[in-house]
Amino acid sequence: METPVINLRVIAPDLLLVLLLVILASPAVAEPSTRSISGQLTYMQRIALTPESIAVVEFRANDDQQVQGETRFGSEGRQVPLPFALQIPLETNGQVRGAIWSAGRPRWVTDSVPITAGTDPLEIGTLRLYPFTPAAFTAVMRCGDTEFQIDVQDDQARLHIGGQSFDLFPVAAASGAKFADQDDPGTFFWSKGNSALVSLSGQTLPECVAAVPVEKAPFRARGNEPGWSLEINGDQLQLTLDYGAREIKAKLPSPISIDTAKVYQLPEQNLSLRISGQRCSDTMTGMPYPNRVLLELEDRHLSGCGGEPNALLEGAEWRVRSLAGEPVPDAVAVSISFLEDNRIAGSSGCNRFMGGYELTGEGLSFGQIAGTMMACPELQMQTEQRFLGLLQAVTRFEIPADGQLQLVTSDDQRITAER
Repeated sequence: METPVINLRVIAPDLLLVLLLVILASPAVAEPSTRSISGQLTYMQRIALTPESIAVVEFRANDDQQVQGETRFGSEGRQVPLPFALQIPLETNGQVRGAIWSAGRPRWVTDSVPITAGTDPLEIGTLRLYPFTPAAFTAVMRCGDTEFQIDVQDDQARLHIGGQSFDLFPVAAASGAKFADQDDPGTFFWSKGNSALVSLSGQTLPECVAAVPVEKAPFRARGNEPGWSLEINGDQLQLTLDYGAREIKAKLPSPISIDTAKVYQLPEQNLSLRISGQRCSDTMTGMPYPNRVLLELEDRHLSGCGGEPNALLEGAEWRVRSLAGEPVPDAVAVSISFLEDNRIAGSSGCNRFMGGYELTGEGLSFGQIAGTMMACPELQMQTEQRFLGLLQAVTRFEIPADGQLQLVTSDDQRITAER
């Protein structure tokens, strides 16, 4: 029996055509848009987690402080350490924080961990949890894309959402704890363990779930000639006048929003307080502040500055545009980010750097700077040396009306940056 002969000249072109069609029909492999961040949550105290506890880990971008990555999971009887992993966008600077909720309240929270933009998976190790003990019960929750804060104290709640505040009072509920507006029962907060329902004038939001709480520092303001100071902690106001000679304490009412300002009226104290989002510079030191504050007390009109200066620096990355009046070359990228806990990080032109900074009542200074040790073309190395030298000589900062950041040395040389 003869062996059949295969005509490759006839079949090969057909096979190539089929292979080509298969390749063209195959879906393209999409480039990944996220990377993995992993670690574990733990605390040192010998306290067992309750079975219904929920762990939440969030990534917030530096530029807008919005949540861009999150994981949440029940403890299901497990105890710390609790491993976690979440996906975050590529090439995005931000910070990771974790928390554990139990019985409808945040019980444990971590410090922020800075995350530098990149593309590779990142193991950030152990995040240590600390007891969350605000002055009153305060919780941050998220209903779909809407985030809110609820403060509960002395059988009264205050709901902060969408730039508005609502005073709520206990009402009967089949389960959980429910607080409603006395004049508008359609506005309420109804806690159901580690989740909640929120309604605004009858419009119920999506189910609200636990978020990582933020322990907000008191709002402080001060003014000169005559000297006065103000502190707002939660809904409590303390005003000190005439260099400490007079003091007023009062419960703060819900504010009235006028343009970019919040106005508080306290008729019993014959006091009106206006806090605006306009930047302000201290009349004695020149230190910039994020808020302008106006007080009307009896027949007196007082003005000053409020908020914390570092709020003007933190957030989105600053891109350096000039060094001592000389533009940064187009081919060189220099940037600086101000992070929580008085830390900085960025690109010095060739290498990545990190370090710390200090704000005092009169100025700004930078501590020791550490960085990678790559070698780069001469132009990048020269720019880097110039930038780091000026940075170490900075004594104060300014933010003019154009919104640029100017880091100023003692001999008035400036690093100019913008967002």
